[in-house]
Amino acid sequence: MKNTAVLSAALIALVSLVSSTAQAAKGFAPVPAMHGDKAQPFELRIVSYDGSTNGALMVEVRNKTKTAAKFDAQGLYFIPQMSPNNAPQRLGAAGQLQTQQQSEWTYGENITIAAGETVRMKLDVFCIDSHRASPTSETPFAIAKDRLPQQLSSNIRSSAKKAADAVGGYAAPAAKSSMQGEVWRNRDEKWIELEGEGVQEATK
Repeated sequence: MKNTAVLSAALIALVSLVSSTAQAAKGFAPVPAMHGDKAQPFELRIVSYDGSTNGALMVEVRNKTKTAAKFDAQGLYFIPQMSPNNAPQRLGAAGQLQTQQQSEWTYGENITIAAGETVRMKLDVFCIDSHRASPTSETPFAIAKDRLPQQLSSNIRSSAKKAADAVGGYAAPAAKSSMQGEVWRNRDEKWIELEGEGVQEATK
């Protein structure tokens, strides 16, 4: 009986830990600073992911300070919340972000968020691990603690923009696939270890 009680208590504690961890992943998390910049005044919460190899990540961004500040998604990436040894691809933000103006979503380079304000937006995200399987809309993600390295981030932004411009801009139907190719090309050109590496990256 004593062993059974101890086991039950341990199971309850484990369930409680898993539950609290899952709830924390769904809450707001700090937005990492831009390269060489001071800490960001923002917190970000992932709402949903609509996509596969690439797609739109719906997020809410909150300015937790008393001063308006500019939010830029360049270099942000997101990690599947499961073992990296068999997790699908991580997602990196590339291109511009989308905010809602009345009933329409429009693209913009960045957005100024007022003090204490929370803004819902869509980030165009692209898989950054060409050797992994694609995620789904059911894959749970969390924001990485740091942004992509500055040179990699800049290269992806520049080449992805050129790819999008060549087919009519970020909103063009062909833009996602064209940009995806550039994201993978830059990522694979010189492999850099990122948060969420596993045995899948052993040969990189």
